[in-house]
Amino acid sequence: MEEQTDKVFVKNLSIIIGLLIAFTLAIAFLARGVGTKAPEDNNPSRATTIEERLKPVADVYTGEAGAAAIEQAAVSPATEQKVAFDGSLDGEMIYASVCAVCHTSGAAGAPQPGTELMAARAQKGVDALLQSALNGLNAMPARGGRPDLSDEQVRASIEFMLQ
Repeated sequence: MEEQTDKVFVKNLSIIIGLLIAFTLAIAFLARGVGTKAPEDNNPSRATTIEERLKPVADVYTGEAGAAAIEQAAVSPATEQKVAFDGSLDGEMIYASVCAVCHTSGAAGAPQPGTELMAARAQKGVDALLQSALNGLNAMPARGGRPDLSDEQVRASIEFMLQ
């Protein structure tokens, strides 16, 4: 009787394995048929976009091309750096837009306005705090991570924080 049970088991197992192999092959052929169809590329703007993305970020000019590029750069007027917030000196707005992200929560040890830590830093004076803010201090990046802030805007935000 055991021998009969073993034969039935082997037969059923063989059928299941055969069905699984057939199912796997069917999925493989279906995936092959679906995956090989490449879309037609008749869009000229797509080709232009691809070329723009593949263009090098910075070119190296040597010889005559380099001399011409240097001459053109010397002749071209220097572009003015745009100042953040249209040059506004509203310390509260600058604080809310740039500084509050860290200074409200105290992230990475940033002193929160109105706390003892801020009062201790305020004893250094506005000029010392301004230098720390302009150059960065500990985890704080220079100018709070906004290089387009002017010195006056940074000072205005410091003065707002010290109120």
